[in-house]
Amino acid sequence: MKLALASLAALAVVAPAFAEGNVELGLGYSHFDTDGANLGAITARGTYFFNPHVGVEGEASIGIDDDNIGAAKVELDNSLAAFGVVQMPVAERVDLFARAGYANNEYNVDVPGLGGGSGDDDGFAYGVGGKVYLNDRFGVRADLTRYEGDDTDADVISIGGVMKF
Repeated sequence: MKLALASLAALAVVAPAFAEGNVELGLGYSHFDTDGANLGAITARGTYFFNPHVGVEGEASIGIDDDNIGAAKVELDNSLAAFGVVQMPVAERVDLFARAGYANNEYNVDVPGLGGGSGDDDGFAYGVGGKVYLNDRFGVRADLTRYEGDDTDADVISIGGVMKF
């Protein structure tokens, strides 16, 4: 019963935002260039804009491309992040944006014969990017984000689709 009430409450809040066109959802590929490893991930994003220029964004990535460093296999399990976003339209269907927030990345390392380990790394994240809309609702998004973790830093390049609702 509580789940049903929570779902209805969330729908009551989100439905008007979708109707006003304040929500963007996106899916794409992200390349993580970490301290010594190049990893790939599928990334999903959701952005809510309070007005045409200021919003908040949630991001979740699941690792799909691993890397070998010597005998060790390094993989990204997942990455979760939350950002404040500021955007500015520069043409009719082109927006540039900057974002800053907090991210947590979970990695696995496996060394044959020695076993493996996992750990997470969290810290400040910031970046810039742009969106080019092909029509009123669908576009292509690209961005570059720097993740400054406690132990590992990463430069992340992402490209994907974005849909306005």
